[in-house]
Amino acid sequence: MANAHKVHLRIVTADAQVFNDEADLVIAPGGAGELGIQAHHMPIVTTLKPGELRIIQNDNEELYAVTGGFLEVRNEDEGSAAIVLASGAENAASIDLQRAEAARARAEQRLADTQDQVDAARAQAALLRAIARIRVAERYHTRRSSGRG
Repeated sequence: MANAHKVHLRIVTADAQVFNDEADLVIAPGGAGELGIQAHHMPIVTTLKPGELRIIQNDNEELYAVTGGFLEVRNEDEGSAAIVLASGAENAASIDLQRAEAARARAEQRLADTQDQVDAARAQAALLRAIARIRVAERYHTRRSSGRG
């Protein structure tokens, strides 16, 4: 049974369900800016841009890098539910920072080398995904080294 004071959050990609649990607060990188979702949030459907998705549960924060997608929030009988349909979602603890840095360097090089608008758009999208992964990983490692989780 859902807790009326929490949001039941699911994060789903084409490959897997990445997260399925209750949260006190979800902070997502909406297409029009960052948004926070708590219990009894008004129903909404919005786009997500590449960035950091934060999940607050009982004073603990879990970080995910999402690479775009959609967020739907709805109210149900016993509380609120949110689903993130993401192009990609990766828990901060599993991000390989060196691989993310290499992906950023490749995207920057492709962006500098391309003359074609379609290739430039793809390189720009790859760059935004890499930057999101790097920021999430760096924040996670900074928090761990400072003892904050």
